[in-house]
This record gives sequence, structure tokens and C-alpha cells, in this order.
Amino acid sequence: MSTYKGEKLNIEIYGTSHAEKIGATVTGFPRIKVDTNYLNEVMKRRSPSSGIFSTKRKEPDEPIFEKGLNNGVIDGDFEVVICNKDVKSSDYNSLYAKPRPSHADYVRYLKNGEKDYRGGGEFSARLTAPLCVVGAICKQYLFENYGIEVLGYLSQVGKVKGKSYKESLPTKEEIKKSYCEFPAISSSKEMLLEIEQASKDGDSVGGVVECVVYAPPTAVGGSLFEGLEGKISNIVYSIPAVKGVEFGLGFDLSAMRGSKANDPLRIENGEINIVTNNAGGINGGISNGNPITLRVGFRPTPSISVLQDTVDLEKKENVQIRIEGRHDSCVAVRAVPVVECAVAIAILDAMLGEKNQ
Repeated sequence: MSTYKGEKLNIEIYGTSHAEKIGATVTGFPRIKVDTNYLNEVMKRRSPSSGIFSTKRKEPDEPIFEKGLNNGVIDGDFEVVICNKDVKSSDYNSLYAKPRPSHADYVRYLKNGEKDYRGGGEFSARLTAPLCVVGAICKQYLFENYGIEVLGYLSQVGKVKGKSYKESLPTKEEIKKSYCEFPAISSSKEMLLEIEQASKDGDSVGGVVECVVYAPPTAVGGSLFEGLEGKISNIVYSIPAVKGVEFGLGFDLSAMRGSKANDPLRIENGEINIVTNNAGGINGGISNGNPITLRVGFRPTPSISVLQDTVDLEKKENVQIRIEGRHDSCVAVRAVPVVECAVAIAILDAMLGEKNQ
């Protein structure tokens, strides 16, 4: 079980990749009538039924509310479960006590002596399914109550780059259109070819997911440990395979002079506006009213069928393994809605915390 203790929301996610079910319990949620159609749309984006970028493991990902949903309404605490219906633990029989390189297998062994790595256990990306359920409800609440929209898209797959907010902020319509087939605003064909070639080679590729929070709250967050960037990053880093998060121009700012990196302020029609958005909508840990922009870097999945070096923990000898089973060739593709949901949880929790002060 993994627990997020927020300003107002407390979320516990439990289960393992090959368990009978996985789920989440949530406390402190504000009253909302859940839009099940919207919830199911988000879940389908996380687990599309077809495409070379999708795992061959087919899970319906149907959320079942065991507690807290009354006449379609949540008001406070709830529990939701998702049943695992397409499990093939036999794919991992040959990997017993042989940690897969760059997975959590070896560190699990260091921590608790675990040698059975079926599906990655509690470290599997399968656990992002209940995270998405909670996040989708947060997204719905933010839009219905504040007009805030949290939208993501692929800006890079392997070496192929597509449109990025760093060049020009995409419109909401551009992003939503990308959800229909492949979640990139541009260079979709080239990205698909990159994934297809990696799959043919028995290999994998990484990617970058960009996320934009449109019409975000103003003056939410705080200094040091209360910073909004830290709150968002905390949940985004809970997504397996995430190895980097940057806001606005991020690391590009390191190569700039302050005169170019700074975002000027100007009064227009009696209102104060921040002219550019190099900081990504956050200064000093507090949202400034501009769209919040961030980029999330995903490593290539370590689950590849290329021969890899590892060790046999029981025999204490060097061995080679070839990972069989059903795995994504690019986890970043299906991670787009997961990033959205993680950001939505952080934004809503920060806003609810502000109300309590």
C-alpha cells in the first residue's frame, strides 16, 4: 500500500499487478456527482484496446465503487476497486530470483528479500489505474467548479520531437483532437514508426509528456516545502518510469541570461499581465495566473526481449535473461492521461488546502 497525505486529500493505493484486484481509498473529497462517462473515457485512454504502442494485456479497467458513492454522488470518503482479469503469471516463471535490470526487482530484494517478480508487484504501472480513477474525478471537479482544464500530450518519442509548449502554447482544441487516435499534436506518424521499429527490435523507447493547466488558480502554493511545483512533482514522480520533471522552460533556463529568462509584467486595460511564461505559471512556489506548463520525461521500459545481463540471487552466479510477456514498447504513450490525473490531484488538493487556512 502506498499513501499520499495531502493538504486535504488522503489517498491510499493498494494491490499488485497480478493480484485479484487493485484499488484506492480516498478521504476528504468534496461533494461531486461523478460523471461515469467521462471517467470511463479517461480510463480507456490509459488502456487503449489497440495499437502497436499498447500492451497485449487487455484489462477492461472498470471502476467499482465499494464505498462512498451514493446515488452517483461522492461526499467525503470513498473506495474504488478495479479487478485484474487478464493476468499471466506464468510469463515470469523463468525470472524467479533473477532481477530484471533497471526494474524495482533488485531493490525489492534489498529491502525485504523478495525474489518473486511477477508483474512488478506493487511497483507495477498497473497501479496507475486506480490513480487515474481518483485523478479523473479531480479533473471533473476542477472543470465543473472552476473552469480549470488539465490536458496532456506527447511532445517526444525516442528521438522524434513533436509540438511543444516551449515553442508555442497549444490550444485546448489541438490537444483534445490528439486524443482521438494518437496523443501527439504533431509528428504522430514519425513517432509511431519509432515505436514500431523498437518493437520489431525487441527493444523500447522513452518519451516526453507535456501537460498544461489552463485557467489555473491564482496565488495557490507557498514557499519552500509548500511550493506548488513540489506538490505537483511529488505525485508525478509516483508514476513508474518517470525520471524527470521540469516546469516552463525548465533546464533551458540554465543556459539563458536573466534578461531573457525573466517574464515581464505589464498593465493592460487596467489589469496586470505577465507577458511571457518562461517560468511555467509558477513563481516562488505560487501560481501566478498564467497557464501552468510542465514536461515529464519517461525512460524506456526495462521490459525488453533483448538478451540482458543479471544475476541469479539463489545460485549467486551471473546469468542472462530474455524478458517474455506483454509489455509496452513506449510507456509514455499510455502515460498521458496518468500525468493529467496526477497533476489534477495535486492542483485540487492544494486549492482545498488554501480554503482551510
